Amino acid sequence: MMENENVYRQELIARYRQAMGNLFRYIAWFEEKEGRKAVQNYQGDNTPGNSIPIPVYDSTLLAFVKEMQQTGLMDRNYVYTYSRLRIQNAADELKWIQQVDLKDIEVIFAIMAKYVLGGMTRGLLWSEAVENGVFLQGLKRVKELLDIWDQPLA
Repeated sequence: MMENENVYRQELIARYRQAMGNLFRYIAWFEEKEGRKAVQNYQGDNTPGNSIPIPVYDSTLLAFVKEMQQTGLMDRNYVYTYSRLRIQNAADELKWIQQVDLKDIEVIFAIMAKYVLGGMTRGLLWSEAVENGVFLQGLKRVKELLDIWDQPLA
């Protein structure tokens, strides 16, 4: 019985490590940017008139979002996780990220999916996830869980 659990856990960890690939390299960038905006508004050439500001995102943030989309871990039904866990705001998101264990790691991916997938239609969500630390804390917690559990059970 214990051997089956060990094999399953190791397969799960290997799957997450492969899916997350090199995404942990972004941790340092998110630590540097935490609490700051990762978007600037482009106003055009300052000609008078009705110009609409265009958001310009940091290229590192865009690369991260693209890689997260390619992991296959972004749950389009993240809304159900929010409803089930009664997550209302960024403070709730950060609380859940810190308290989940390996068996509930999908909660972290659901929270990150809100920002990664939601940002496709509301781009400011990407910048918000950098400012409030959701991307940073999510990556750090996933890495921590994989490092902790990536050892054989005694």
